[in-house]
Amino acid sequence: MDTILAAVNLTTVSTFATTIGAVIVGIAMAFKGITLAKRAISKA
Repeated sequence: MDTILAAVNLTTVSTFATTIGAVIVGIAMAFKGITLAKRAISKA
């Protein structure tokens, strides 16, 4: 178990997790922006 933990560097894992989180938030914001734009166009 120790060899596995030593092989997988914790900073690499945290960087990967942060990147994935940022991508997910970015995609979610993009979809929300599209929805708001559609709503604004339909009201105009």
